[in-house]
Amino acid sequence: MQSVITTHPYRSTLWTARAIEGLVVLFMLFDVVGKYLKPEPVVSAFARQGMPIALAPVIATLLLMLTVLYVLPRTSVLGAVLLTGYFGGACAANLRAGFSPFETLFPVMFGMLMWVPLYMLEPRLRTLLPFTTAE
Repeated sequence: MQSVITTHPYRSTLWTARAIEGLVVLFMLFDVVGKYLKPEPVVSAFARQGMPIALAPVIATLLLMLTVLYVLPRTSVLGAVLLTGYFGGACAANLRAGFSPFETLFPVMFGMLMWVPLYMLEPRLRTLLPFTTAE
C-alpha cells in the first residue's frame, strides 16, 4: 500500500515559495506581453536568432498556456515539466544563434528557479530528490 505524505510546510517556507513563484510567474507574463507587443528589444532578439517575428505571438501563446498550467496547483508539476522543455528550447535557440554565455544559460537558470517553489511545497518531489537529510 502506498503511503500518503501529508506534511504541511512551515509558514516561512510557504511564503518564501509563494514569493519565488510569484516572481517567476511575473517574469513569464512580462515575456508574454513583450512577445505580443513586439517592442524593439524583442524584434532585435528574434532577428539575432534568425527567427521570424511573426512567430512571437505563437510563442507567447504557448508560454501563456504553460504558465497557466504552472500556476494551477493541480497541474503545477506538469506545467513545470513542460516549461522545462520550453526553456531548453530557448537555450538551444540562443546557443545556435551565438548569444553570450549569460543569454544562453539564462533560460536554464530560470528553469531551475522555477522548480524551487515546487520542491519547497510538494512533499512527493522532496522524496524523489532528497537534497536534505532527515531531521
